[in-house]
Amino acid sequence: MATERGDIWLAVAGLVIKDDKVLAVKKSYSATKGLWTLPGGFVNADETVDQAAAREVVEETGVEAVAEAIVAVRSGVLRRGKSDTLLVFRLRPTGGTELRCERELEAMEWKTPQELIEDPTTTEFLAALMKEAVQNPGLLTREFSFTRDYGYESFHVFI
Repeated sequence: MATERGDIWLAVAGLVIKDDKVLAVKKSYSATKGLWTLPGGFVNADETVDQAAAREVVEETGVEAVAEAIVAVRSGVLRRGKSDTLLVFRLRPTGGTELRCERELEAMEWKTPQELIEDPTTTEFLAALMKEAVQNPGLLTREFSFTRDYGYESFHVFI
């Protein structure tokens, strides 16, 4: 799969919050295997990044959600020379809140930010994000529309 993506990887993750708890998953593969992280994956060519975040969350967990804000960006270059960028969206659950564990997951749970911060099996990135989310919970989005035709079929702006 990685070779099909070329040398520039664009991925998304969903920070889904319900009743002051975060939807966390443990993947059964990759560098985060066995660690609490957020549901997510790669962006497809036929979707926007916010659509990809919502798709990945529902595919992995069964939770339907819509993007509200970008809360973090991680960008780096892997040792193999791949540019790896991850956009983390805060998503509001809209349905399907009964969890169903997808085959690529070992576990999933609704966890408090404090539980994730204190758990040694939480990725450093998610623990840092939880500390930030506790301090700054109010990121919002505003609707935005272009007056010119730039050729987009669909788009969203998160400000």
